[in-house]
Amino acid sequence: MDRFITDIDVLVPYDKPSPQTPLRVPTGWEGIDVDLNRGAGGAYLYLVLEKHPQDRPITGLRVLVNDEKPPAGYQKLPVDLNKGVRNEKTALFLAVSREAGTPITDLAVTHWADPDVRIPPKEGYRRVQAGGSDIDLNLDAGGDYIFLDYRPATKSQEYA
Repeated sequence: MDRFITDIDVLVPYDKPSPQTPLRVPTGWEGIDVDLNRGAGGAYLYLVLEKHPQDRPITGLRVLVNDEKPPAGYQKLPVDLNKGVRNEKTALFLAVSREAGTPITDLAVTHWADPDVRIPPKEGYRRVQAGGSDIDLNLDAGGDYIFLDYRPATKSQEYA
């Protein structure tokens, strides 16, 4: 059985990870080794996640644009996903929910550079949205097209 994701954070390392200096992830956390500002010239940003069996699982993810307030039951993470990009006109923030619902078991960052290409989420995954639509995490920033995908648990498990 997959363990559920119980926490998500945005890691902002000083230097870009490389084979010589890999991404340093806090103990007990897993990292996704894709820079969320890839090609946009901003800060190096990486998602990290924790799967702690005693903690309440994350059941919802969404992206907030600029000053948008999180919906009831969601907590806004403090790091702007467009931090330091050349064109800083759009701020994007990840928001998570631990309300009753289907737990999330995995995250994936899907990215590509060619504007004529569109890569769908992997089988069993769904794309994180903002305002009901898929959202490029490099929106208005240039760089690669970056999308966050998540995999819900295969059986709905409600948490009160």
